[in-house]
Amino acid sequence: MNIPCKNPLALASLAMALMILVGCDAAEQSAQKLAEEAKKEAQALLENSVGEVVDEVNRQVDAMQESTNRALGKDDKEREQDAETPRVAPDKPLEQGVET
Repeated sequence: MNIPCKNPLALASLAMALMILVGCDAAEQSAQKLAEEAKKEAQALLENSVGEVVDEVNRQVDAMQESTNRALGKDDKEREQDAETPRVAPDKPLEQGVET
């Protein structure tokens, strides 16, 4: 079945447009994949940064506690005893408040 083409330029243009559309679709998918990977990397960097900041704050708090304990005259044994002493719940339960 041989179909004569009246305008070969139109057929070539149609084929070229089809290839461009296929190329655009592939480029869009590639861009979406790249954006997702960039988002994952940014989240990983953010989590790592937050973890480092929390660690530094904890170190500073520990240093302040040591400084405060030295200023109050507590030695290491007293601090260990304070840490080992269990907290006792009050004998009398707390009174229930009235909700408003």
